[in-house]
Amino acid sequence: MALKETMQRFTPMLYVRGSYEAVAFYQDVFGAEEIQERTMLLSQVPGMSEIPGADKVVVYSKLQFADGSGLNVAELSDEGVYAKDGGAVVGNNIHVGLQHTDPAVQKAEFAKLAEGGAVLEPLEEKFWGTQFGIVRDRFGVIWESNCYLQQG
Repeated sequence: MALKETMQRFTPMLYVRGSYEAVAFYQDVFGAEEIQERTMLLSQVPGMSEIPGADKVVVYSKLQFADGSGLNVAELSDEGVYAKDGGAVVGNNIHVGLQHTDPAVQKAEFAKLAEGGAVLEPLEEKFWGTQFGIVRDRFGVIWESNCYLQQG
């Protein structure tokens, strides 16, 4: 069933190397749906269709979740806005906060994100009443996973 697209004021934008694979990966991890009419591949950009592999480079995409929130994913490039700074920096310029209500779902998503990546802080109960952990996925994106636990 197709989700009705929602527009929220703030949506994280992830620039990663291997954007085409990243879109499929995040769909699988989070059960998100790609809003196809929002996806633009490099091959769709005027003058870029002849570049080898352009049909596998995401210029922009939107993933929509059942709760209406969204995530944008695009290819990280040393051109454009990054050129003035000497090139792109993979992943460490943004952390994405994940809020969970079910510790089992949190654990499953955390494990998938860690595949091919690195656990920076394992999931564990914290003094502020949550189960919390930090993982860097295989695309270099850092995720802070938080789940409030039932108290007493």
